[in-house]
Amino acid sequence: MPRKRKFEAKDSIAQKTLPVEVVIEDVTTHPLCMHGPTLLFSTEKGRFYACASCRNKECTVHIDEEDWLKENVRKRNEKYYSLIPKIDKAAAWSNFCEIKSRHYADRAFCNTCEELYALSQPSKKHAKEHRIITPLTDEQLSRPTTFLPMLENDSVEAQYMFTKKSISTVFGILKNNNISNILCIGTPSIHEEAQSQPDFTSLLLDYDKRHHLFQPPKQFVWYNMFNNYMFNGNEDEKVLKKFFKNSREGGICIVMDPPFGGRVEPLIQTLKELTELYRRVCDKPGDGLLPVLWAFPYFSEPYITNTAPEIKMHDYQIEYTNHKKFLNRMKDGRKFASPIRFFTNLPLRTIDLSNDSDYKLCNKCKFYVSATNNHCYKCGACTSKNGMTYKHCDACKRCVKPTFFHCKACGRCAQERNHQCGVVVESQSCFNCKETGHKKSACPQLQGRNNNKKKRKSA
Repeated sequence: MPRKRKFEAKDSIAQKTLPVEVVIEDVTTHPLCMHGPTLLFSTEKGRFYACASCRNKECTVHIDEEDWLKENVRKRNEKYYSLIPKIDKAAAWSNFCEIKSRHYADRAFCNTCEELYALSQPSKKHAKEHRIITPLTDEQLSRPTTFLPMLENDSVEAQYMFTKKSISTVFGILKNNNISNILCIGTPSIHEEAQSQPDFTSLLLDYDKRHHLFQPPKQFVWYNMFNNYMFNGNEDEKVLKKFFKNSREGGICIVMDPPFGGRVEPLIQTLKELTELYRRVCDKPGDGLLPVLWAFPYFSEPYITNTAPEIKMHDYQIEYTNHKKFLNRMKDGRKFASPIRFFTNLPLRTIDLSNDSDYKLCNKCKFYVSATNNHCYKCGACTSKNGMTYKHCDACKRCVKPTFFHCKACGRCAQERNHQCGVVVESQSCFNCKETGHKKSACPQLQGRNNNKKKRKSA
């Protein structure tokens, strides 16, 4: 879908050697930046507020928690109330209808100026270096993700799009669960497909504000998923509430595709807040999150399941059209699998992949898994996470990657290449080696590389 990426909460705002945690709390009392309310981060050196979205220094807001109590700091931060941009969705939709009424050869879009206009109309002159797209057919106007240049800043908002196969899989899952209302968060291609199917209704919440140039005002909200922030405030909140009210019947599902490096904690908090709003608006008490289909890397499973145990990972490998690493392909006789999976609280058995030769039905698990994923009778599950065929370690009493070996000194399985023995304290999993007991900043696999860098610098 167009898609993001990486519109993320950053943990390298602090020193890279320090683990950073996100403190989950009400962000409405937090300082503001150009991306809405900041998040509260915690390190060994203290706690501070920083941008929920940028993972580099493009957003310079960084306020220590103690400083935020000072009146002069609060006063200076008030400027963001007027600096945070707004969009005029009604005017944009009126312009869209006018442009669509013209011949397709007269339609043009300037991506540099983010303007949809008619070539025959007098308008400001677009420079030669501007990226102009013309002509535009009715089909293109109804599916802007097919021609809009993808955002490429990986530190903020780079985008990738689902393949037609992955989009079809999403709608198959929704149909099997009798769901006809979709809240699309960062998934504009799913929203566009829903608009073409009479059995579905959808609302798009996305950080890419270009979509408001092509969507009716009641079908788009300019949105930051990491702090559940709607840039147009009360106007967009009314749009969301009305969509929820109309979704009372027919079931609803959140289909979201966040930046892959984004922090899990604020994303789950957003899901909780949206669920609470839905139940309040629709007067539907209940427990647990709204149904969700969440596209995310398989190695984020421990972080998601630890925070939201009801969300499980399915073995389906999501493909993207414009990302070479996230498109299943063959190279030198070997198959490279996309690392992106669906995390969902819908029944896994409702994900029907019977028409896809890359998957098989596990008679023990009762749901489809990758054809290379073998059921382990000792673990009682199909254990592969990354598309490889895992092997069972009797000493660790679990399945591990085929490239792992059991280190007797460590008393655990680890990547054989560049393995360094060390004491491991059980906790969360490492983003680098995927093992429990440490974070990436203290990963044994990276210590050797870091030491070599220091030696070269000192030399």
